[in-house]
Amino acid sequence: MTATAVLSGCSTLAGPAPDSTLPAAPSGAGVVLRFDGQTVTAALADTPAAQEFTAMLPLTVRLRDVWGQAKSGRLPHTLAVEGAAPIHDPTPGEIYFWPSTEVLAIYYADLGQTVPAPGLVRLGVVNAGLDQLAGAGRQVTVRIERQPPH
Repeated sequence: MTATAVLSGCSTLAGPAPDSTLPAAPSGAGVVLRFDGQTVTAALADTPAAQEFTAMLPLTVRLRDVWGQAKSGRLPHTLAVEGAAPIHDPTPGEIYFWPSTEVLAIYYADLGQTVPAPGLVRLGVVNAGLDQLAGAGRQVTVRIERQPPH
């Protein structure tokens, strides 16, 4: 499959407890993804690219699901990714930026495909509700905001 497969995904829904099947949350900013009356929580990594993404918030992104593995949509501008480790085998439950297309992608399934160069840049991880985002349909508009302090 081509690199286009990467462009299909992104987001999760907050639930009563974190989903233990998701990767461990990074130590960066908490974010909330809202769509269709649902709320998903995620944590961004403490990296320059994730910090630059956080500075864009709040942000509304129309996500598409082309290949049944991720929700993805174009950001208003690119993120600086110099020095970031490229990811070629994305992990379900993680949030990525694809520099060659300026696309944000949230993976919810592993179809065994790899991403060609330049690869993806990891921005963070969904804490809860990945299944709800995965089931949100082929197109969904998501509002991404910083998570309010508790």
